[in-house]
Amino acid sequence: MRLVVLIFALAASIPAAARSPSIPVADAPELAALGPSAVGLKHITVTTPSGRSLEIMLWYPATAAPGAKPETYARTLTPDGFPPLRVTTEGVAIANAPPKPGRLPLVIISHGFGGWAGGMTYLAENLASKNYIVAAIDHADGQGGKDGGGAAGRLQRVAGTIINRARDQEAVLSALAARAADPRDAIGKRIDASNIAVIGYSMGGFGVLATAGAAYDKTAPTVVPLGGRLDDQTVRVVDPRLKAIVAIAPWGGQPAYRSWTADSVAAIKVPSLFIAGDHDDVAQYADGIRWLYDHATSSNRWLLVYREAHHNTGGNPPMPETLDRPDMAESFAEPVWRSERITAINQHFVTAFLDRFLKGDAAHGRYLDVPTVDGDAATWPDAPRGFAGPAQTTYWPGFQRRWLLGLELHHDAAK
Repeated sequence: MRLVVLIFALAASIPAAARSPSIPVADAPELAALGPSAVGLKHITVTTPSGRSLEIMLWYPATAAPGAKPETYARTLTPDGFPPLRVTTEGVAIANAPPKPGRLPLVIISHGFGGWAGGMTYLAENLASKNYIVAAIDHADGQGGKDGGGAAGRLQRVAGTIINRARDQEAVLSALAARAADPRDAIGKRIDASNIAVIGYSMGGFGVLATAGAAYDKTAPTVVPLGGRLDDQTVRVVDPRLKAIVAIAPWGGQPAYRSWTADSVAAIKVPSLFIAGDHDDVAQYADGIRWLYDHATSSNRWLLVYREAHHNTGGNPPMPETLDRPDMAESFAEPVWRSERITAINQHFVTAFLDRFLKGDAAHGRYLDVPTVDGDAATWPDAPRGFAGPAQTTYWPGFQRRWLLGLELHHDAAK
């Protein structure tokens, strides 16, 4: 017995191996699991019509490269008023690995204010392993002082974000779709440009709603101070290749910064998945995110709610280097939810949603059809452990016994 105790004590003293957030944890719902493909990574640049140069991280299904070292994503954070911090996130992607043949749906990821292209690798790598081409934009709006510190610098960066988010998304969509038309293009010939989705988190979600057809209100408190620089976005023409959107904690619906009218939000017609914490104190839930969802009446839409969660429902879990930095907690962690649990649930539902609307996968699409809005009200029948199936009519399909708490999933069909 003493030997067993000693073995456990030694095991507990050994640091756990670094783990990519694209690999879901053991309590993840079913569709969070990595897909069948290895993942490759390339870096490309897109120039927008206004001359902005955007760095893009492009993940894709690849052939296995035994012995190759997976990517580690590094970033130096420079928060205003605090020392800079170099952070790292482990990955599964292999740089420049040979791509698999065939054309696949394109997913564009747009980060939040102050974020970066590698800030949502949990989703990017996970989707690429499931045979999507995934392009994450680095919008270069700066992280906590990178492009000029202090209050004045921050306001300038916010203004630039409001002006450029949707423009950047549309420019990347157009540029990659154009490459898909060239059979000689090594990247383009892998893209099915007729099936594109855009995922946006926070300010990325702000842009996603406009990209999907929500024209900005000319009298909005975010539009008027910009002196006409958003006039070209008060009328929207939606790219017909856009087939679905995911808006995670989208900013811009809250009354103090409401950027749309109810009618302009109702112009969104593509299927949509909203994800939010019901205690979001940045984008606000009831008067912000929920207001947007309720008024997107022309969209076949879902709303996944994390009860007791704030705004950090879209990014990677906190990087190891941030765990001893209290100033970083508000940017990456949640006070109630385990971040790895949130990312796994996002992987599950985003997979179900994109498979349904970009791949026509009815079997995976059924995971969106939960039998009860309130996960707490679901009951597990007298059955062995494992993932709930369709026959377990009171439990959400794909979730494990005892692991469906604190969640809501709303659905409203397009009118």
